[in-house]
Amino acid sequence: MEYVALYRKYRPKRLDEVYGQKYIVDIVKNSVVNNRFFHAYLFSGPRGTGKTTIAKLIAKIVNCSNLKGYDPCDVCDSCKLFNDKSNPDIIEIDAASNNGVDEIRSIREKAVLMPSVSKYKVYIIDEVHMLSISAFNALLKTLEEPPKHVIFILATTELDRVPETIISRCQCYDFKRISVADIVLCLKNICANEGFNVDDEVFELIATYCNGGMRDSIGLLDKLVSYSDNVNKTLFYDVVGLIDDDVIYDIYSNIVDGNVKTVFDLVEKMVNSGKSVNLITEQLLIFLKDMAVKGSTEDSSVVFKMVEGFSDIIYDLRFSTNALLCFEIGVLKIINSLGNGKIISREIISSSDSNSSTDINVVNKYDGVSAETKLNKEDNKDSEQMVEKTVKNFDIVINNAFALANKELKNSIVNKWRGFSDYVHNKEFSSIVSYFLDSTVCVVGEKDIIIAADFESVVDNACRNLTKLELLFNLVMGKFYNLAFVLTDEWNVLRDKYVSDVKSGKKYNYIEPNVENDDIIVNETSDLPDVVSEANDIFGDDIVEIK
Repeated sequence: MEYVALYRKYRPKRLDEVYGQKYIVDIVKNSVVNNRFFHAYLFSGPRGTGKTTIAKLIAKIVNCSNLKGYDPCDVCDSCKLFNDKSNPDIIEIDAASNNGVDEIRSIREKAVLMPSVSKYKVYIIDEVHMLSISAFNALLKTLEEPPKHVIFILATTELDRVPETIISRCQCYDFKRISVADIVLCLKNICANEGFNVDDEVFELIATYCNGGMRDSIGLLDKLVSYSDNVNKTLFYDVVGLIDDDVIYDIYSNIVDGNVKTVFDLVEKMVNSGKSVNLITEQLLIFLKDMAVKGSTEDSSVVFKMVEGFSDIIYDLRFSTNALLCFEIGVLKIINSLGNGKIISREIISSSDSNSSTDINVVNKYDGVSAETKLNKEDNKDSEQMVEKTVKNFDIVINNAFALANKELKNSIVNKWRGFSDYVHNKEFSSIVSYFLDSTVCVVGEKDIIIAADFESVVDNACRNLTKLELLFNLVMGKFYNLAFVLTDEWNVLRDKYVSDVKSGKKYNYIEPNVENDDIIVNETSDLPDVVSEANDIFGDDIVEIK
């Protein structure tokens, strides 16, 4: 025997079998009792909510010669023909593939002919919004003055695409999404009839996933029971490709705690298993929505900030060529907005790369604690000396960038800046290239560059990967530079200090790296106009002002 899909097998044959559209069912029942049927109906609403089902039931009911209350008898000739899908007076048309004016003119010409075996000719036009303007115009005249023996039932998922002239000539009914409870009840009844073994929690998962669509829900149930005789939560997630709620919660909680690496590892694992970044983001938004609706004990401000952040990610993903990178940047911004990001400690950085002193330097500059205070955390004297040296190295890069600042070099660097985007798919650099793409070039010297970023998390991670970043910078620019990453706020302080020094006649002298020299700024008076000119070249004359 040929297998019949569950959604076809369990399509309602009675009005009382229709789930979730009670007020529309009641209207149809009253129409049957009072024998008041309109010449044209327009059903609108999401797919799988019962529009075509009720349209077919109306077609069957109006032509039944032996109604039992408001139910068709299933024994008269019209009902038998309907059940056999061979009633010539019930015509179903898919407007998506029959949307031309010629098809509608053919309907208009045939509509004037009397029914062959039934009381009414019923035209069910599905996806009516797909009709062309000419086709709508051809249909309009028939809807205005229809033959008495014709009923039109139009169905659409996009009511806004149906002309007002058509809408105004129909009885309009809006089909709502079917509730989770109604879908669960229907699915349980089907499983009871068919003998399927499905865990109770799966029913609600199906209903939620299908977003109020009964046909989609039954279709998904059919798919699940085809995979296994025992359907559980794990099978559901595997089949539909969703992520387990426990994993989503782990991602959420680590974002709240500011555990950037853990978040990135979890997401990367999901992506490697075949999950899309869009799906991960959407599930996180759904999770956050549920938290907000259910009145979670979590800080509501945290939830709403995260909703805003992930909404931005959803938008940015539409234009991104690297979805994972886009997601990671968005997460960094969210963590920064929450203010809970983990500040990378000197100990962690030192242990991860003991040979790179420059990887440590910036961290000591950005969390508002002096190097002297931080040294108290280090028991080892050699470690103290290393940190002091790296702080000086940072200051030397800043000094040297100002000392040999060159506007033309800066313009050249800026012009090549987009070259970093070529490395977003490079396995070696894909995890760090965003630190350049999310930053701004401030000052370029002969060998040293100051780069600013808006978010502390970006700066901190850049510091951890400074050696690798300098290597990538060399690849793109074709020349090695010493880099100093700063927060935008920190850069503003550095810039203002430089302008103040210029106005007071101080000059920045180039200092060779690794040379002991505490006097970075030499207090020698120079030709003031020349110094001011240098500052103007770097910042513009709107910032530098002589008094």
